[in-house]
Amino acid sequence: MNTPRSVTLPGDVTLAWMEAFNTGSLSGITGLYDPQAVLWGTTATDLIDTPAGIIAYFERVLALQPAPSVKLGPSRLRVLDDMALVSGHYELQLGHQCLPARYSMALKRASDRWLIVDHHSSLLPAS
Repeated sequence: MNTPRSVTLPGDVTLAWMEAFNTGSLSGITGLYDPQAVLWGTTATDLIDTPAGIIAYFERVLALQPAPSVKLGPSRLRVLDDMALVSGHYELQLGHQCLPARYSMALKRASDRWLIVDHHSSLLPAS
């Protein structure tokens, strides 16, 4: 699957993910996930561990009206040979609410690009 942005560097993945999410590109977002990836989506009630499940999750989320969007905040990237970990904050615009959230992604190098192998996203708890 094609992605809207090059993901030749591990830090490119989160930008490509945000762009695909914000433009409603199902193939763009799901093309960033490894076939064996797992996802704890922000609104998911169960761990998603199949490509079909990841596609179904984002089909549902991207179909919401008004269209959801994310704005990335600060993050930390750690590269460990052919793996990378990124953790950060974002704001989720869901309906008429702007919700503070957090995410972490484990990435692996696959030839000349990076793919998501584990993705967790959740709302920030009330302080």
